[in-house]
Amino acid sequence: DFPDHWTRFRSADWGSAKPFSVGWWAVVSDAYRTPEGVWLPRGAIVRYREWYGMKPGKPNVGLKLTASEVGKGIVQRDSGKRQDYGVLDPAAFSQDGGPSIAERMSLEGAHFRRADNARVSRRGAMGGWDAMRQRLLGDEDGRLMAYCFQTCVDSIRTIPVLQHDADTPEDLDTDGEDHAADDWRYACMSRPWVRVVDKPRKPEWELQRPLMEMVQNHINRRAEARDD
Repeated sequence: DFPDHWTRFRSADWGSAKPFSVGWWAVVSDAYRTPEGVWLPRGAIVRYREWYGMKPGKPNVGLKLTASEVGKGIVQRDSGKRQDYGVLDPAAFSQDGGPSIAERMSLEGAHFRRADNARVSRRGAMGGWDAMRQRLLGDEDGRLMAYCFQTCVDSIRTIPVLQHDADTPEDLDTDGEDHAADDWRYACMSRPWVRVVDKPRKPEWELQRPLMEMVQNHINRRAEARDD
């Protein structure tokens, strides 16, 4: 378990015929040592629980649960713990003559806001895969900024084997089993993190060079004026 004051949130990718994926996360507020001796850096996110709606023994085949059933299941898996916010697949908010999937889940107590669905980086704005990659690469000391309990078996099973899209190398092939990866992407986009690389400090003489050049130019101009 984690300290009660840590931020906790959920991320979710909707699916019915295909699996849905829900993740529960904690945000490390200060450097923390787990009972196993793992040091978690401040700002890291930890996926401590997941619910993957796949038919047993049939990868990439969903359970076909209703939104209300999924909402009830999410609240049960909250285990009474506070959830500070949740981010959900934006497609779940679309309406077609009745309450949206997100609304029906909310009626059961599973509240979410729209996730940022940007997949790839464009015009200087970070995309979801880049946000996820940044956390998995970690900081300048090699400390990862995203962690996963070994009980999150479907994240561990599916994410490492996903392939790039043949036409858009910056994106994933959406024909693969990418539901847990989308769920992770939404989580990372809800708390963007970028490694800060310290620029090497210039030597003192380099910092003084502009001043020295300015003084020397002034001396040269004075000498030229005297010669005239």
